[in-house]
Amino acid sequence: MTWLKHEIAPGVTLVRVLNTQFKRFENFWPIPTGTSYNFYVVRGSEGAALIDGTDERVSAIFWEALESVVDPKEIRYVVTQHTEPDHSGTLAEVMARAPNATLLGTKQALQIGEKLAGFPVARSKAVSDGEEVSLGDKTLRFISAPFVHWPDTMMTLLREDGILFTCDMFGSHGASRAVYYDESPGDFELRDYYASILMAYSNMVARALEKVKEVKPRVIAPGHGALHRDVSTPIEMYERWASWRPLRRALVVVGSQYERTAKLAEAAAEGLSQAGLEPVLVYAAEAEPDDLLAETLEAAALLIATSTHNGRPFIGITFYLDLLEEYKPRNKVAAVLGSHGWAGGALRVVRQRLEGIDIPVVGELAVKESPTPEEVERAEELGRRLGEEALKLVG
Repeated sequence: MTWLKHEIAPGVTLVRVLNTQFKRFENFWPIPTGTSYNFYVVRGSEGAALIDGTDERVSAIFWEALESVVDPKEIRYVVTQHTEPDHSGTLAEVMARAPNATLLGTKQALQIGEKLAGFPVARSKAVSDGEEVSLGDKTLRFISAPFVHWPDTMMTLLREDGILFTCDMFGSHGASRAVYYDESPGDFELRDYYASILMAYSNMVARALEKVKEVKPRVIAPGHGALHRDVSTPIEMYERWASWRPLRRALVVVGSQYERTAKLAEAAAEGLSQAGLEPVLVYAAEAEPDDLLAETLEAAALLIATSTHNGRPFIGITFYLDLLEEYKPRNKVAAVLGSHGWAGGALRVVRQRLEGIDIPVVGELAVKESPTPEEVERAEELGRRLGEEALKLVG
């Protein structure tokens, strides 16, 4: 585990801890290229501010990095943009070592953080939307962004430099030494990050996005991953994702025990392609959850292909349906197909669960045992029909 620091404006330092030791973020989401924790030191003519901290599990390297930039005794303000432990885990110790500092956060952040992160309430001050504090020649303005993705979240604008510190918004995974996204886009996973962390809160992201556009930042500085100096790129991505504008893509999720259902899925994928969509075929037993969500985010069509397993959908398909129910994607159409042995039942369950989250099912194909050539043709036709319906959603 290493760290870097980089001055992004006079008196403004990014400090990034590069974490390649944890294999999963939040002990669930895979991070094959690692992740990072960004925190920032802002020096004004009348003191310094620390914006956010890190996970307490990396506190040793946090302190090594922080003390290379600022003496804690010089810190006047510690800003907690939200209290999730990967941002707030080191802040109680910062307050203990920074005797002149006041801890700033939303009212909810300070309430949550008292028990969750050990915040010292007596040395804390709640700030409201639009409130400002001065560091002399630098001014911090606080912008509330509730449920992006915790209820206590806010962003912080460094007014004189046009730098917007956005907490989890516009974040990405990848333990890269590239400071800015445009330096090495392939190093950072923006889409998977959005899908797994923020997608369920897209309505609130859309509201926060309007506030971002109002302040016209010159630099976007999130709590994880790449910073953005070409701010139009991440803003355009978020506008599309938060408004559920799909691409000309279809996600085909396959749960097939003995390849009969897979044969039908491949034919349906060909039909989707003929209709003008790009099919992305994934096997539920092998797919990682963040990849499933990321492909779902941008797809106009979902085709779920499942064999019947103990009267229910294939286990991997059941897990995917659980993800859909939790993240509630919008602006999609779906179809279902699959083969079964002596008895079916899986497709009925899939249809009911999709319709329960307002994803219309435009067609269904159930095949007993091995599909005939005619049934394979019907699967292809189902894919074409699904594709034609999905194209109506693509702007």
